[in-house]
This record gives sequence, C-alpha cells and structure tokens, in this order.
Amino acid sequence: MKRVSIVAALGLVMAGCASAPPDTMPRTPPGQPSPQQGQTQPLPPSQRQAPPQVPADRGGPSPSRQNQSRQPDTPPKEAPPQHAEAVSSPAVMSLMGRADTLAGSGHMDDAAATLERALDLEPRNAFIYQRLAAVRLAQGQAGQAEQLAQKSNSVAGDNPFVEADNWKLIAEARKTAGDAKGASAASSKAVNYERSTAQYSQ
Repeated sequence: MKRVSIVAALGLVMAGCASAPPDTMPRTPPGQPSPQQGQTQPLPPSQRQAPPQVPADRGGPSPSRQNQSRQPDTPPKEAPPQHAEAVSSPAVMSLMGRADTLAGSGHMDDAAATLERALDLEPRNAFIYQRLAAVRLAQGQAGQAEQLAQKSNSVAGDNPFVEADNWKLIAEARKTAGDAKGASAASSKAVNYERSTAQYSQ
C-alpha cells in the first residue's frame, strides 16, 4: 500500500474535517479519550517522518562555508628564460662565450663582430642584442647601445628579467649621453620590471 507524505496526509485530514458533516465525523472508539476540538489527531507511527538530523556543530565552519571561502590554489607562473643558454643553440653559445672572452681582454671590436655573427644565426635572440648593447656602451656608443637594448626588449616576449637588464643599460646609456631625466625614467622602468619578476616561480 502506497504511503502518503506527511504534508499530503495533513492536507487531506484538514480538508476532510472541514467538509465532513457532523454526523459523519469519525467517532472515538470506547475506552479512548476523545480529541479536543480544534486539535489534530496524531498520525500513526507508520506515517510519521523522522525529524531531519542536524549535524553537530563542532565549532568549525560548515562545509558550504568552507567551499565558499576556500579559493582554488593558483600555482605560481613558470619563470621565462633568465639566461641565454635556455634559448640559444650550442653554436650561438660558443660565439657568445668567445665574445665575452674578447670583451674581457679589451678587444671590443672583435667582441662586437662575434656577437653580430651570432645574430646572423638567431636574429630574434634577445640575449644577443643585450650583450651587444653592453659592448657598444663600453665602446662609448651610447646611442647605438640604447637602440640595441630597445631591440632586445622588442623580441624578449614580455620577459621582465631581460627587460629589467635592458632598461638598466638604457639608463646608463642616457646618463653617458648627458640625459639625466631620461636616465632616471629608464631606471624607474628597470625597478618596475624587477618587481614584476616576483610573480614567477624561481
């Protein structure tokens, strides 16, 4: 026999009491107290519904609140390349190593020529332009040094590690050229790029 829900059963009982004539009202069997007027007879145990169980409060936030307050863990961004060997071929690394040796011994022209050969192999390598900018700055060619550093920025692909060093070179180049205001602006950009590197995992 299909059971009726408590809400539906109470609705049927109340509707039956309101519409039934007085002489058809169910009579109380002998030996049982008659129900008081206006009161509803208790339902039999088979139609009673157990009260909903409320989880005990253990002092912590409810699971729903935990889900709302807990934000998904965002892993730190992977750091872009910070050194030339991460993006350069062995041939380019060999040329850059030779250029460093030549520059260290004071042969700036030969170092610049070696780096230009490296650019022929990898014309979009930001690290080569950066190294060549440093050599030109050491040669006293401030204007060309800034141009090369700006070119390095344009091919760096939003790499704050490279751009921070390039803006340091630009600041030094402008200072050498007597542009104090421009040097200060470049230094500020270098600081901003250095701060932006904090978003990457080291």
